[in-house]
Amino acid sequence: MTIIRIVVQMVLMIICVCNRINCKSVRSAVDAGARSPKAVQAHHGCKFQCGKCSCSIGEIISEEMDQRPVSPALIAAE
Repeated sequence: MTIIRIVVQMVLMIICVCNRINCKSVRSAVDAGARSPKAVQAHHGCKFQCGKCSCSIGEIISEEMDQRPVSPALIAAE
């Protein structure tokens, strides 16, 4: 019997060059409650400088929120 191990390496893509924020940092801010690019920046104690990362941060927030289960309280009763 052969056991095959699959190693998945997560690549940490830099999202905000000005403030050195990567995709993992954005996800951790979302886990902590951030729901907007400005909230992600505030979570890490910084502010936008050039602002080019705003769209990318917003996309990651949307992806993370789409992957989360819907709260039973938010499901309308039939």
